[in-house]
Amino acid sequence: MTAVSEDSHSFLFRALRMIVLLSAPVLAGMVQLAVIPAQTGMAAHFSALGIDGAFAAQNVMTIAAPAMAFGAPLIGWLSGRLGKRNTMLAAVLIYGLSGLAGAYAPDLYTLLASRLILGIAAAGYITISVSYIGDYYPGEGARDRLLGWYAIVGGGGSLVVLYVAGLLTKMGDWHSPFALYGVALPLLVMAVFLIRDVRQPETAAVGAAAGSDSIWGAWGIYALITLIAISMYAVTIQGTYIMASGGITDPSTQSNVMLLSTVGSMAGAYLFRFVRPAFGFHFTLALTWAALALGNIGFVSTTNIALLAVCAGLVGAGSGLMQPLTQTRVLNMVSPSATARAMGMALGCIFLGQFLHPFVMKPLTDAFGLSGAVFWLGAASALAAVIAALWRLKGGEVRAAA
Repeated sequence: MTAVSEDSHSFLFRALRMIVLLSAPVLAGMVQLAVIPAQTGMAAHFSALGIDGAFAAQNVMTIAAPAMAFGAPLIGWLSGRLGKRNTMLAAVLIYGLSGLAGAYAPDLYTLLASRLILGIAAAGYITISVSYIGDYYPGEGARDRLLGWYAIVGGGGSLVVLYVAGLLTKMGDWHSPFALYGVALPLLVMAVFLIRDVRQPETAAVGAAAGSDSIWGAWGIYALITLIAISMYAVTIQGTYIMASGGITDPSTQSNVMLLSTVGSMAGAYLFRFVRPAFGFHFTLALTWAALALGNIGFVSTTNIALLAVCAGLVGAGSGLMQPLTQTRVLNMVSPSATARAMGMALGCIFLGQFLHPFVMKPLTDAFGLSGAVFWLGAASALAAVIAALWRLKGGEVRAAA
């Protein structure tokens, strides 16, 4: 594919292309969210076949997560062999076909296989789309704003997906929400005409001077993402159990509280474009850890529904800050030719942290109980916030300013 100049495209072309790129986090979130309203019907269906229906339905929803953790770095690696554009188009096509296939799967094992493929394809779409944002918008200010919007659109899209999936389930049956995955097919048609490899001279110069063709120069950021993810999933994964132990058992109330986590994530992503330029990498990182600390500790310290919602929102805000902060940091540390592989590793680390969360929580829960475990996870986040702030005060911000 011949590289073209970014300046040669019209405003309409760039706007439509942005729709394709910003759809990626929505489709990634849809992997699990679209089937949540179908869980009850799905469980009843498999129970009638003599299978543990609840267990089967839960696996249909969650099996894509490890596939996404594995798929993000895999797709990043493949893009270096097949080209980013070809890899992205293939990922969107496979996403649409494997997602729709779930509605027609003849048995549980076929359904689970389609979900695994769907997870890998979703990871590929989101990985390459973030890489293209780095290519199309090499200036740090513009890129920071777009990565912030990336998380905002993902959060807002999650709310829409849940609502529409609920309506489809109500109008049809548990198969109906799988139709949502078909939205990838018109996006594929758009991507064929809108996605182009762009090589700007200034981008290449920055990459040669400040980046590396190896993705391992950013290993510290990968480790950081994994640690943050372990903490930021505490309320998402454990929140309903914590509320139930405090006497809050109404599903509607629990859902409304947890909804604030998504709203907080959107707010954090929006504020990122103001916070990062004003405070730099390490102070923004400190704010991220502090939001997680306050949210996790506060969540296990009250049974007041309004305060629980605020705490869930704080955890969400930490998540909303973390994603664009670490993504733009990684893009600064590698050359343009390595962005897809580096983004694949960075996104894979988010899912890795989600996967590791239960293993971290198990010994803490055994020792301190569930609420105590989340409290100490919050305390560790508070310590990390202090370390990040002190690092900046002692001059550790030099690299972030690059």
